[in-house]
Amino acid sequence: MTKMNDAFVALSKAYAGTMTDPYPRYKELREQSVVYKGDLVSELGVPSLVAGRTGDRKVFTFLGHEICSKALLDPATYSSVIYKEAFGGVMGDPVILYQEGDEHRAHRNILAKILSPAAIRQMSDAHFKPTIQGMVKDIAARGKGELMADFILDFPLRVIYKLFGLPNDDPEAMDLFNTRALVMVLGGMCDFSKPEEAQQRIANAFKASGEIYDQILDVVVARRAAGDTAGNDLIAQLIRLDNDGNKLSDEEIAQVLRPTMAAAGETTSRAIANVIALLLERPGLLEEVRNDRSLVKAAIDEAMRYEGSVSIVPRITLQDTEVAGVKIPAGSGVSMLVGAANRDPAVHENPDEYNFKIKRNKQAMSFGFGHHMCMGMPLAKIEMEIAINAMLDYLPNLRLDPKGGYEGILGIQFRSPTAIPVVWDAG
Repeated sequence: MTKMNDAFVALSKAYAGTMTDPYPRYKELREQSVVYKGDLVSELGVPSLVAGRTGDRKVFTFLGHEICSKALLDPATYSSVIYKEAFGGVMGDPVILYQEGDEHRAHRNILAKILSPAAIRQMSDAHFKPTIQGMVKDIAARGKGELMADFILDFPLRVIYKLFGLPNDDPEAMDLFNTRALVMVLGGMCDFSKPEEAQQRIANAFKASGEIYDQILDVVVARRAAGDTAGNDLIAQLIRLDNDGNKLSDEEIAQVLRPTMAAAGETTSRAIANVIALLLERPGLLEEVRNDRSLVKAAIDEAMRYEGSVSIVPRITLQDTEVAGVKIPAGSGVSMLVGAANRDPAVHENPDEYNFKIKRNKQAMSFGFGHHMCMGMPLAKIEMEIAINAMLDYLPNLRLDPKGGYEGILGIQFRSPTAIPVVWDAG
């Protein structure tokens, strides 16, 4: 857990930027134009995913909800292949994150079959609730803790570990798996103005990624040989899957699952951290949710709009285009600031207020939008709902520790607290 927490903090700090609260700056620029001619992300002190490894690509920044949503619905013009440049093979191949066209559709079809609502419900009741509730119960007697390190950082990866169908009787193997997942993600988040640091981070990521692949592959081979394929876990479903008349090989199954770690762990941790942090910062709202659990889902959805864990979606243009009177040449990098778009007053009433009682007419883009929208969103929301309820059930009078030095939600590329020091009334 110490290594995993260190990796998480390292990623947060690398993408924190120079501004604690970027939203006033976004608002100021959006009022001038919804398209910013320049690499705003880099200007705010964050290594840019769209400027290219040499940093000399022409870059534009989108700040409005309408232009971001239209662009994310137009893969022929705005391509996600830029992720391949950023991650450079760290997660193997193929990776759905940067696939397009028929390959992307085929890959999504596989995931849609195994991430069915029925399978998620069954796994939720059988594994997710006991895992999450058990972790919260384990710390309940303390009366004090730091939620990121004690719970939030760890549980999404433990859930995914069970969802994959990896053996859960080896805590050391599970902890190694979780740490490697974060190290793998770090490999795609490099500042190439610091070549030695970037080279080391990439080397570490390739090593971690290979170890994750081997760990998954060994389990797939063993389970297929044993005929252990009856459950709703993802390995069992993928072994059984009839993919247009073909069966997936063991290696294909391992590769389908490996990149899932990038989205399923760290970003879900940030998302749940933001929900509980926003509520803890607003004790009145927290009390309302504590007393009326039907508000939990609304609190989560509003948190995803107000403080999504991922604020920037990168794209590269495949053809010349023009947006809001600005000509954008083919080959340009585009940073879509979905964090800014989620607070666009053109589509959201009182956008700078966290208020889950306001009916929002437009969907937040924190899980992406269009054909690359995160397929794990329903799973992530179920995890968050279980976690919020567990904390409210087993940590009575949960509140921020006034002596804990809480710093709030920070970051440009990734938004979340790095630590949430809390106290509660132990029994």
